[in-house]
Amino acid sequence: MAWTRLLFPGVTLVALAIGGWSAWQAAHTKRSATSDVVMLLPGPLPRLNPFLPASESERQIIDLIHEPLVRIGRDGRLATALAEQWQWRQDMTCWFASAAAARDAAEELRAQPVEKRASWDLESVATQGEALVVRFTRPGSAVAQEVQEAIAASAPQKLTFMRIAADNSARPVLEEFARHADHAATTKRLWFDDDGTCEIATTRTGLQAQQVLMEWFMSRRLLAPEITPVGEVTALLEPVLDFRLKPARQWPDGSAITAADVRATLDLVLPRPWPLPGRDAFRQIQSITEPEAGLVRIIYRKAYSPALAAWTTLPILPAKWLEKHEDDFGTTSPPGAGSWQVSQKDPARLWLEKQRTLSAGEATPKIQMLAATSPLQVRIGLSTQSFDLAWPSEASRELLHAKPILKIMPSPARHQIMLVWNTSASMLKDARLRRGLGLALDREALSRAMPDGLGRPYDSFFPPGFWFSTDKEAAPANLEESTHQLSEAGWLRDVQGRLRHGTEEMRLRLVIPDGNTDRLRLAQALAKQWQEIGVHVDIAEVTAQSYFMELQAGRFDAALIGGELSPGWDVLPFWHSSHGGGHGRNVSQMADPQLDLLLEALVSEFDPAQIPARAAAVEARLHALQPAMPLFTDLSEIAVREARFPGLPDLDTTRGVTLQELLPALTPASRPQVKLEMLTPK
Repeated sequence: MAWTRLLFPGVTLVALAIGGWSAWQAAHTKRSATSDVVMLLPGPLPRLNPFLPASESERQIIDLIHEPLVRIGRDGRLATALAEQWQWRQDMTCWFASAAAARDAAEELRAQPVEKRASWDLESVATQGEALVVRFTRPGSAVAQEVQEAIAASAPQKLTFMRIAADNSARPVLEEFARHADHAATTKRLWFDDDGTCEIATTRTGLQAQQVLMEWFMSRRLLAPEITPVGEVTALLEPVLDFRLKPARQWPDGSAITAADVRATLDLVLPRPWPLPGRDAFRQIQSITEPEAGLVRIIYRKAYSPALAAWTTLPILPAKWLEKHEDDFGTTSPPGAGSWQVSQKDPARLWLEKQRTLSAGEATPKIQMLAATSPLQVRIGLSTQSFDLAWPSEASRELLHAKPILKIMPSPARHQIMLVWNTSASMLKDARLRRGLGLALDREALSRAMPDGLGRPYDSFFPPGFWFSTDKEAAPANLEESTHQLSEAGWLRDVQGRLRHGTEEMRLRLVIPDGNTDRLRLAQALAKQWQEIGVHVDIAEVTAQSYFMELQAGRFDAALIGGELSPGWDVLPFWHSSHGGGHGRNVSQMADPQLDLLLEALVSEFDPAQIPARAAAVEARLHALQPAMPLFTDLSEIAVREARFPGLPDLDTTRGVTLQELLPALTPASRPQVKLEMLTPK
């Protein structure tokens, strides 16, 4: 996790010449409300790779330049961005022996009474050659089976799903198979996972499909991979997500934003090992099309409601620019569709200005960023009030905190650290023992082991700040209840103060990745607190490359796991029994039928109003089972000169603040505020 290390290890901050700095601050000693907003950065100028921000300051600058399809608003709910509307639907596709049979099936549905069609939530019925496509107004429709029964007389063909355990080198071979004249008519869908594993939906039987695929590989003198039939259905159910783009939003060159840009952005980022929140959701995409101007249609392989939230963190880039800069991406900053754009740059400064099409003729000040500012420069800037925003460094934090003209404000949480238990270990199978060990920990004291003591104790398995978040306050340590839970599980302290169960002494193997001084410091703080209740802790540092495999193999009692917070409500891969057994991300090996059902219901829920209740049920079950103990989220800060932001008192900062929200506070709220909320169809 980026926040558990220094942001720029080994980088020497290059100070500006004192003369140059003095000239700069003199020019800014007396500044009007329309002069540049000056921001001090603790490190070098950002490279502005929208997928690899090196710090919280760079992340927020990128967020000004680039825009996703939808955002999370101040109230934690989905809000408009490039898209002004969104809507979920569901397609049900059946294939028939002939186009005439497909048309007959369509007529059977159109002939149904109006009341029945309404109860089915039917939006449209259409034929595409030998296929019948039925569109429902909402995904996960429970009446799909009824519709299939109504067209059974037309004899829809059965679809067989074939799983091909191949690597990425086989992808061109399989794509050629799907296009070939002998196989295109029977191959209805072709999907690939990141590792090259392929699934084919075909109207052939499993045995027929297996045979032709093996012959296809053998005819090319290739070793046939493992080919397995995995299921059979009479209709393919695929969720459809439509985004209606805002006509006024354009690229800086004036060209329109289209589905091609969305598709090109995903084609760029998915094959690369970059941190991509919502990657699991993007893997489920079957196609991205533009049925009409301004409409982006995304069809998914399966019903997965968190897919919508994934779009809140993906900046959309122009396809034409990506085509020209594929080789130098990362060294050249792409243009964005956000409200701000880079207007000027020199070795130590960077300027952003509001996009002309969005400034509406207003005199909007530019944002001027100064890189690698030293404590001396910060001190001069404070004395002359010549900067408006500053991101604290380790060297300047105390100085900035001490000035009453500045308000220190938190940024939204980006990462989380959990203490995960190996619930399959014989000693740790009892949830009372895991709960007792957790109750002995003081998160506030542990947070001081984080870099600069900047960690927010947090006690939820879901990300904070969303409409479905529980945002539970971390409970303080409770040694009395800890002792009670441990004794209920049969663990008592002996005369020497060691915790024992009969003759067995409590010894925990706490695993952390090697080379991470921050994790080591936190592990040592955990060991010290547990030592006070008689627990002996062995800290094992495992090479970072094999850390996850070590956890999957179950060679630990407890482990510190950190990562970027997900933009949605899918925690299923971490706690569902199907992802355990050493093959998935459920390294705690939690296996609970009730939890599995709750997790499945949550990711299948497409009604935003119902998601908080479903998330709360999952949260309650996880706290009862204790497969892990959430410890902290990260904490970044920004220093704000209050005099420059007269609208600051009206800004709610409880869940953190971003530059997107700070910049409007340059002017006081002089008119009633209207709250806009995007509605989804019921």
